[in-house]
Amino acid sequence: MKCSLFALVAITLLTHCAKPAPAAESTASFVASPDQDTASYVPLYIHQIPPAEEINNDATEFGEIGQRLPPPMEKLRAQLLTKSYWVIESYADHSGSRGQKIAGTGQWIQCFDNGTFFGGHWGRQTHSGVWYLHYNYKHPRLVLDSNVDRLDATWEMQGISGDQTEMAWVRVSGEVFGVPHRAFHIKLIELHDRPTKEQFAGMHQGL
Repeated sequence: MKCSLFALVAITLLTHCAKPAPAAESTASFVASPDQDTASYVPLYIHQIPPAEEINNDATEFGEIGQRLPPPMEKLRAQLLTKSYWVIESYADHSGSRGQKIAGTGQWIQCFDNGTFFGGHWGRQTHSGVWYLHYNYKHPRLVLDSNVDRLDATWEMQGISGDQTEMAWVRVSGEVFGVPHRAFHIKLIELHDRPTKEQFAGMHQGL
């Protein structure tokens, strides 16, 4: 009986003394718009960030990725995706406020020829995953399967500039895959390094 009582007291003390796990960091800590705390709509780029030691894992507490498949590297879009960082210069999500759309600038993706990608915002990597290209549509579709499920999405790659340094994508609405959301547009530009706010200082009357 004494042993059982001692064990019960020890367990109780351990339970009360254990520190709660720290809350996961969110991209809202460094990219949120001024009205983020009061706006009824939270843009998709506001999401929790896996810990640094887990950011490239196939599964995190925020999601998991599917199978790695070899990309069709003979296709132009696959070649473009894997040659540089692609950075969002403008973000035209009409569900959000002007401030929220401006705050979407600076998101980036870096795709690799093994079918994986890194994704982030400004100088931070915030998630990773796998990518797939599908050509049985009017516009080729890029599927991004992230280890943060909030960022799962299907994009129509609708336009490429003549010098192949800019692209226009539309997020496909009505897809089963990813967070339900109506369509919105982004314009991406090619950079050879992760973007900085200084590079975009003149955009949208200042960032």
